[in-house]
Amino acid sequence: MTSKQNSRLALVTGDIGTGKTTATGRIVALARAKGYVCAGLWAPAKIVDGKKVGIEAVDLVHGERRLLARVTPEKAGERMGRYAFDPAVFVWANKVLLDAIAAQPDLLVVDEIGPLELERGGGLSPALASLAAGSLPRALVIVRTWLVDALRTRLPGLQTATFSVDLETRETAPQQVFDWLFETDEHR
Repeated sequence: MTSKQNSRLALVTGDIGTGKTTATGRIVALARAKGYVCAGLWAPAKIVDGKKVGIEAVDLVHGERRLLARVTPEKAGERMGRYAFDPAVFVWANKVLLDAIAAQPDLLVVDEIGPLELERGGGLSPALASLAAGSLPRALVIVRTWLVDALRTRLPGLQTATFSVDLETRETAPQQVFDWLFETDEHR
């Protein structure tokens, strides 16, 4: 088990649509190419006919995909902005995350901790206690820029670095995040 002082937490942040999730997918690919085990959730956009129609949740271990949120003008489901979230998929997603944490992967991915978790205590918030314990060697969490301080408050004492993804950094950020996460690993 990793101690809180040795645990590394990379916060990937940026504005909506700048490529945080894409950068995270590239970080996972870099880690896997070096033989590291990655687990957790990745949440890419669901695109149909060139339009974003929702957000998928992807289990990084098994590859299973479920539609987590859909773009809808209707007032159905747990809403955040223009998205209606599926509560049943959150149940599944939290199980995926808690199973991943229990398995102690080389890298845990949580895409994303946002207002639903930090302001409402919903969504993927069950993973926050495990992250705060610092029992994982490395974790990568996507978080909106304006929520970084709120998340840091919930995860005190962890060795944390924040990486901003924007139009200028989205190509170089994945390698920088990977290098920081794994720089102390002698097995690289």
